[in-house]
Amino acid sequence: MEQEIAGVLARIKPSLGGADVRLRGVSRGVVTVQYCRPPSNPSACHVDRTRATKEIVAELLEERLKKVVPGFTELVLLDED
Repeated sequence: MEQEIAGVLARIKPSLGGADVRLRGVSRGVVTVQYCRPPSNPSACHVDRTRATKEIVAELLEERLKKVVPGFTELVLLDED
């Protein structure tokens, strides 16, 4: 299951506008992922950070995990420390 989850995370990372998601654990179908906001750089005009909100990332991950990972039941998205 962890390999499938890692594959999903790797595929969506380029679309997160500089944000990052890291697998923290899997237990009984519950996937825990750390969400790290993109670094703040006002001069980086080529990155659209408005699309990579935590809520959108969670929705995208849940949708993909349901399709790819058998036994997936829930996503827990943690904020960066």
